[in-house]
Amino acid sequence: MTSALSTRASRRSVRKFPEPAAIAEAVAIEEAIVLPGYRALGTNPAVFGLTNHDFHQVGEAWRRHRAIVERLRRMYSDAVAAELSATPRREAVAAPGAVGRSGQAPFAGAWPQPVQAYRSMQTRQGAQASTESKVIAAVGFLLVAMHAVTDPTNCGTSSPSLNLVPPPLHRDRALLEDVLSRAVESFDAARRSVLLAAIGEAGESFEPYVPGPGSKLWVVRYNPHSLRTACRTIGLGDIEARSAS
Repeated sequence: MTSALSTRASRRSVRKFPEPAAIAEAVAIEEAIVLPGYRALGTNPAVFGLTNHDFHQVGEAWRRHRAIVERLRRMYSDAVAAELSATPRREAVAAPGAVGRSGQAPFAGAWPQPVQAYRSMQTRQGAQASTESKVIAAVGFLLVAMHAVTDPTNCGTSSPSLNLVPPPLHRDRALLEDVLSRAVESFDAARRSVLLAAIGEAGESFEPYVPGPGSKLWVVRYNPHSLRTACRTIGLGDIEARSAS
């Protein structure tokens, strides 16, 4: 009886942490989509009709995410070290190395699907698209990313190796809803079309990150339902926010 109770207690005490690959995905998405999206928003205030207050809030958001990226890098290094310590012969973990300041993530040549989709969109736009269209598309991807990326560095625990589900980015979502709801009111049909196309493409690329039964402890957790609600609030109507079947 005592042995059975000890076994159950031991199982309950097993801590689950984000795997290095999950942390690295978050770093890649933050650096390739989130930070450029906020930069596009802050450096083109006239396109979105930003007020001085908005401009300040966007700058704060950019700095906040830069700090998140730096902490994620440290978490990744800690996670790799922990796995190597537990299984010193795991060459699959040792080979890629930590996420460096160059922005290279350990994906063996394959970036996360949202990053690939964003870069593909940029390539298709090429030199023909106007700066305004590129900026609007970048912010469309940013909006979707805010309904997928989380802040694993803010889980109310002092441990850098987290065992809690990271919280959604409610502050970022509220900021973008406020800014875009006013911007969309002034957008003509062409601008709305660019924004909707970017949101649709981004949503499809984040589809694999919808958490399901038995999901790993993901850092990127796409919520198409909250995105759909946000788009209604912004004034884009009922969009087709993709979700896994």
